[in-house]
This record gives sequence, C-alpha cells and structure tokens, in this order.
Amino acid sequence: MICPVCEGEYEPGITECPTDNIPLVEKLTSGHDDSEARFVSLHNFGSPAEAEMVNDILTQNGIRSVVKSGGDDAFSPLLSATWEGAMIMVDERDVDRAREVYGSFFGADTTPLTGSRLGDDLEEDERDREEE
Repeated sequence: MICPVCEGEYEPGITECPTDNIPLVEKLTSGHDDSEARFVSLHNFGSPAEAEMVNDILTQNGIRSVVKSGGDDAFSPLLSATWEGAMIMVDERDVDRAREVYGSFFGADTTPLTGSRLGDDLEEDERDREEE
C-alpha cells in the first residue's frame, strides 16, 4: 500500500497514511511524476516555529515541502550555525500551488505567528527613531 501524497510504502493491512491522514492506494496512477524533487525557496521566516506551522499546512494540502533551519539542518550546517531563522522549501513542481495555499491562509502576512507584514518592522523602527 502506498500513500499518494508522500509516496510512503506500508505493510498490508495498513489503510491510512499516519503522516498525511489519507487512504492508501494499491499503486500510484499512471499520471504520477517520477522525476526527482528539486526544492526551491518559498518563504523565509524569523522563527522555525512559524516555518514548521506553514510546512504542516502545505503538507496537509499535498504539497511536497521541507523546512531548512538552524540546528540539525542537513542542507547547510554552516548557514545553520549563523542564521536563527527558517526557510520553507517546496518542490518546484508544487510552487504555484504552495503560493496559492499560503496566500489563502495568510494573505500578505509574512509572519503568521506574530501577524506583522513585510516592512512593518522597518516602519516601527523608523517611528522609534523619530521619537528619540
């Protein structure tokens, strides 16, 4: 049995993918893309928690995505040691759908947990300097 989203293979008797919570299929359809994934950046976040939240939403919508962040980052250990943020990487075949899903959940909000928009922090810094 195979998950049509993550393509995980499971023992007979298992009927639902524990990761994606969808029914497993006997085999993938002929329209399945067998090419290798090539991940591209979708969005940068200041917080790994924000990136994980968005990654969960994308995955639940059938979008192949990963979080590139500090700590145990397999993509770039040197970058991980100097950058505390996180980046959502999506399969290039899913990038349009990923943008659509992100936009439907968050609109122009670039930091889902804090609610600020791109540029809000810069405007706040300018106001603080003017008040000083």
